[in-house]
Amino acid sequence: MKVHPTNIIMGYKIAAREACRYIEDKLAVTVESLGDEALNNCARTSMSSKLINADPTFFSNLVVNSIKAIESKTILGSKYNIKNINILKAHGQSSTESQLIHGYAVQTVKAHQLMPTQIKKAKIACLDLNLHKFRLQLGIQVLVDDPKNLEKIRQKECDVLKSRISKIIEAGANVIITTMGIDDTASKYMFESGCLGLRRIDKGDVNRIARLTGATVVNTLATPEGDEVFDSSYLGECEEVDEEAVGDNDFVFFKGCKKSTACTIVLRGAN
Repeated sequence: MKVHPTNIIMGYKIAAREACRYIEDKLAVTVESLGDEALNNCARTSMSSKLINADPTFFSNLVVNSIKAIESKTILGSKYNIKNINILKAHGQSSTESQLIHGYAVQTVKAHQLMPTQIKKAKIACLDLNLHKFRLQLGIQVLVDDPKNLEKIRQKECDVLKSRISKIIEAGANVIITTMGIDDTASKYMFESGCLGLRRIDKGDVNRIARLTGATVVNTLATPEGDEVFDSSYLGECEEVDEEAVGDNDFVFFKGCKKSTACTIVLRGAN
């Protein structure tokens, strides 16, 4: 028909644009208008498997409620950061005894049994350093000519640790979490100050808690001048930190985070 291929292609593009516009105007519905039932159906279909077919409605509700719990409003609309949902697996009991808990949770216990199990209006220090009795670096040799001085060295090692913890607590911290260890001496100083200490927390969890609470992860207290300082601006905030037993395991929950909402799904099951 002597019509140039470019014209034919342009016609198809115009038709495609019009078709898309018609679909948007006449056939599409907004997600907000669908309601929870449609979301539950989507979740149920995508998770369909023999493992959870015993009660698919239970698990679809769990997923939809967890997503709604982490909604954050912005100028551009609602946003859902999936990383704010923590999934923990606690071995034992029936899979339908899984639960959704509002707040970020880590599977750990406090460093000392006498520490408080619940802290309201928590100020959180996130550390990536050891809170052990101070030890000199490898390769440094100390010659002691008087046995009396040996006890002074031991005392000084304890004083350095006490000074570090005092600086963190004086900045306002009442919850200290670290990716490394907290020894008995450090636990004693924290317990005496009414502070909750959590040790050997996974680095990914510490970074996420820092992001949710507005804290800064600190890997050294040293300054260029050679002093040791901990500033109150490094602290994060949340409404409540408490230790709870879920099944056979102990979890520490961070509820009412300052910067963003978070929730935790605790999965139960035999395998």
